[in-house]
Amino acid sequence: NEYKSYLSNMTKILLCADGNGAHVFTALAVENCGAQVNILSLYKPVRDKWQAALKEGATLEVISEEKTYKGNPAMVTDDAKAAAEGAKIVVFMNPAFTHDAYLKTLEPYVTEDMVIFTIPCHPGSEYVLQKAWGEKAKLVDSVLFSTLPWACKMSEIGRKARIYGTKDSMVGGASEKSKAKPHVKEAIGFIQKCLGKCPELLITRPKLHVLLSVGNLQIHPPIMFSQWSKWDGKPFDVVPRFYYDVTEEGVRYCEGVCNEVIGLGKKITELFPEIDVTHIIGQKEWYLNTYGPEIGDKTSLYTILRTNAPYAEFKHPVKEVEGGKFVPDFNVRYLTEDVTFGMVPVRGIAEIVNFPTPFMDEIITWSQERLGKEYLVNGKLNGKDIGETSAPQACGITKIEEIICN
Repeated sequence: NEYKSYLSNMTKILLCADGNGAHVFTALAVENCGAQVNILSLYKPVRDKWQAALKEGATLEVISEEKTYKGNPAMVTDDAKAAAEGAKIVVFMNPAFTHDAYLKTLEPYVTEDMVIFTIPCHPGSEYVLQKAWGEKAKLVDSVLFSTLPWACKMSEIGRKARIYGTKDSMVGGASEKSKAKPHVKEAIGFIQKCLGKCPELLITRPKLHVLLSVGNLQIHPPIMFSQWSKWDGKPFDVVPRFYYDVTEEGVRYCEGVCNEVIGLGKKITELFPEIDVTHIIGQKEWYLNTYGPEIGDKTSLYTILRTNAPYAEFKHPVKEVEGGKFVPDFNVRYLTEDVTFGMVPVRGIAEIVNFPTPFMDEIITWSQERLGKEYLVNGKLNGKDIGETSAPQACGITKIEEIICN
């Protein structure tokens, strides 16, 4: 069996992350299948606290409704060589803006029998991988998921976390070539075993479908834009609720962006019939599938956002100013991540295939002004700060054939 030596190392996982998801994944992987989890952490404050917890003999506990999972990583380190040694499964479970740094740190230790899982990915994940690893990116197999398996929160670094909800299933993407390889199938099966019965991992879509299915860019930036693009600059007394106070105008922009993403998928499939990107679902359907019983009024996306119980307490990000009043805070992930690493790369794909995106263009133009950046200039993604994004253009990708990720 040519994979015998590979499978003997199946219990070792390199986890590139140290946040909420990393805590949950570690405890589940250790308890469910005895995995050795090596954590590569490039953020010193978190790394130091987690290392201190391990030295004190603390055991990481992750509490869910069903049970409490317990299990520690084998190491928490910034030494990529040590973390990668013997690991054939690599899991990226870190924020989009950190992907490039992790990829570059890991690059010298990449081997062609590695399987790379990105949970969750962002629309430019594969392009950043290709830029960071060059020819090595063609040697490894990658599997993408557009969301985390759980709603979760770490409460004490290296010690405690909680799972608030677990998805029933997750649709993933991989190339047909990768899916046919026995060691990739084994790796997917091992990750499933680590997670447990749920979510069920369904590797049924092309990678580009998963990249375009990342939903935050269709909701967060449009709501921020509609709420604050006409703000008069005066401080206010009451902080608006992010979802429950969304306006019909805000939802029009959400649906506009969503329709552009769906249309882009259809356009790509017209150009490349062998790559089926026609099954991207709308936001209304996604919310009904994900939160169904918790939604008070399922009539429309407008009523869904305003009556989805888990969203009741979310408020717009603000900064307090003199007199106890507030002003909006634009330096938040709804723009810094969901635009820079979400909407901009999708807009970049659209530019390459010559697909119009007026809703995205308007939101990106407003957002980049709030962030003090320049991405979109005269209808082209050639602004001076485009290199800070994960757009294909920032990764040297300009041809239609190069965006397929297959």
